[in-house]
Amino acid sequence: MKQAFVTLLFFSFFLFSNYQLLGQSPDPFVHQSLKKVWESEKLLATPESVIYDEKNDVLYVSNVNGKPSDKDGNGFITKMSTEGKILNLKWINGLNAPKGMAIFNGKLYVSDIDHLVEIDIKQGKIIKQHKAKKAKFLNDVAVDKEGAVFVSDMENNIIYQYKNDTFDIWLRIGNLFQPNGLLVDNNCLLIGCMNYVVSADLKTKHVRTFITETGSIDGIIKNDKDHYIISDWLGNINLIDKTNPKIKLLSTESNKINAADIEYISSKKLLLVPTFFDNRVMAYEINL
Repeated sequence: MKQAFVTLLFFSFFLFSNYQLLGQSPDPFVHQSLKKVWESEKLLATPESVIYDEKNDVLYVSNVNGKPSDKDGNGFITKMSTEGKILNLKWINGLNAPKGMAIFNGKLYVSDIDHLVEIDIKQGKIIKQHKAKKAKFLNDVAVDKEGAVFVSDMENNIIYQYKNDTFDIWLRIGNLFQPNGLLVDNNCLLIGCMNYVVSADLKTKHVRTFITETGSIDGIIKNDKDHYIISDWLGNINLIDKTNPKIKLLSTESNKINAADIEYISSKKLLLVPTFFDNRVMAYEINL
């Protein structure tokens, strides 16, 4: 009887473990999946970031089109439909290596190595370029509800802020290591670093560790269930939160397809993934 009980206990534990690994746990946190609904043509040129313009119902994609740190003038921004059709391949050109983007009040803000480029969306042209002092590798961009624009510098471990026509250092602390993905979440700026996320209060700049054991982070977004989805450049999409271990939703690493700076369209339940060297954007439906 004792041996039978031990066997039953082991078998139950085995089932429960595999149940969770397969993403079938009754916990709603893990009850999510991704289903690919479209992929763009391979006409993009090293797409690093994608962003949704809700007002105009279109996507913008930043194309490095060369080496990520080269000032070669080859970079451009593509305008794309939310069904993956390329509407204007080089909607904005003459950039160097554009990466992260944010939209506020009819302006598209794009990081470009050591500048923050300001684009008037209606006019479809660059109107200003803001130089970041001592910046080496500006990457992701986020904006708060008041229009303050935040930009990460991976090499200098700095967060810059553009506000009131001033572009300067906003945060530089010891526990920022290779800050990349940015997300304004309520009254905080979430900063994706190497294997963790920190939260910085927008008013006090008080910093605390928010989520650990994340792996490397390229993009970070928030879903409809108040959990976070992160990408890493190798091609992995993970679901994370403060109390659960990360859960892998998708991996294209074995196919050598990258996952750069992601976007989420809540109204369409679409997760958008720029594939960098694969030269596409892929869209996945998130089933909650």
